[in-house]
Amino acid sequence: MQWPFKSTIRFAGQDGNVVRIQYAVSAMSGSEARIELERRLLGHEVFGYVVEEVVAATGQEAAQLKLPDGCVQLLG
Repeated sequence: MQWPFKSTIRFAGQDGNVVRIQYAVSAMSGSEARIELERRLLGHEVFGYVVEEVVAATGQEAAQLKLPDGCVQLLG
């Protein structure tokens, strides 16, 4: 069974500003979540990012997210 992982991605703009974006990724492990997120970003030709963090969602967060297997969702 897959579990949701929260991932934080950092981008550095040309003006020096740093932007962080969070995604929820459904995967078997944190390393698989990282690989799936990187695969999706590469497929959209997104470059110049750093995956700062991948952590398992808490039980409460998982219940709120209700992610199906293999899903990647942008978090607001």
